[in-house]
Amino acid sequence: MSLTALPHDCLLACLARVPYADLRNGIPSSCKSLRDAAASSAFRKTREAAGCAEWAVFIRDWASPLRNSFLIQASAAYRTVPGPPDPQGATMMRLFSGRVDEVVTVQDYPAFRADAYHPLQNRWRKLAPLDCATRAFGWDDSIGQHWTCSALGSTYIVIGCNGETTLPMDVYDASQDAWSRRPDLPFEGAPGAYSKAIEVDGKLWLYALGGHLQETFVYDPATQIWTAGPRLPRDLYDAEGVDWHFTAFELRKRFCLMACFQLPPDDVRYLAFIWDPIREAWDEAPFPVPPVIALRGDSIDNNLIASGYIESSDPTGPMKTARLFVLRPDSSDWDEWRIPDELDRATQIAAVRLG
Repeated sequence: MSLTALPHDCLLACLARVPYADLRNGIPSSCKSLRDAAASSAFRKTREAAGCAEWAVFIRDWASPLRNSFLIQASAAYRTVPGPPDPQGATMMRLFSGRVDEVVTVQDYPAFRADAYHPLQNRWRKLAPLDCATRAFGWDDSIGQHWTCSALGSTYIVIGCNGETTLPMDVYDASQDAWSRRPDLPFEGAPGAYSKAIEVDGKLWLYALGGHLQETFVYDPATQIWTAGPRLPRDLYDAEGVDWHFTAFELRKRFCLMACFQLPPDDVRYLAFIWDPIREAWDEAPFPVPPVIALRGDSIDNNLIASGYIESSDPTGPMKTARLFVLRPDSSDWDEWRIPDELDRATQIAAVRLG
């Protein structure tokens, strides 16, 4: 009996136990029914339930865009993958397109462009363009000099800044490959303000916003309403800006932050805190900070990933060679994953489920 003759649930149970490399290299190309099954959301759920889901870190050097990109796995195995069509992509994230995870790169200059990488198909596709000229972002057909974006379910959010204090917001829907406008944010940032954003338990958290560094803001896509989030537990160290050391993660559906804080009388320490929404209080993280300050960070299935060049024990110390660390669920030790020798400056990472 062939696999395709099995009942569909049995077929999914069998495919769920096939290693990702075999799925990528063999099964999807053998016949359409198996290819469709391996790309279905039911397969994804079956694989996760069986404890067979695999994930990797997509990593690239934005400062040297012509270098290769890589997918790195826990076994320390990695493979070279094609870089984005436009190598100057300034931001990278994971986006669940409704069936599979994809890596999305977004660039803002000379024009807004977004591309998505499908790890199973090992190829990129161009996403629908955002018509920035009608969005009041400020720079002709770009979204402005300072902006942020984040995945939110099967959408991603772009919050622009055109040098003024207004913060316009646009949403890309992966299921429709189309954009829609949302009302401007009901608060203002400092002129030309930077910010960061992350999805936590189905909501968007905005943080590190210029003019509001000690505050957070939370967006509920169901109601399209912004509310004030918690203030940070300590004063941020911002002598040289906060972008290089202030990074947030989702951990067990809670907002987790790592940042350098200014402690009296003149001490700078890299610390981690988790917001408890039930108690409405900050807790010190029950794990140590990574050995490096997370210039770039991500999380997937309660694994935390951090990449950076500055030792966390010496926050004001010199930049060194890039290193990559992963904290597994229920572990207190950060495991170092080897970065390919070609990437001495791994400036962008995104964790992505492989299948």
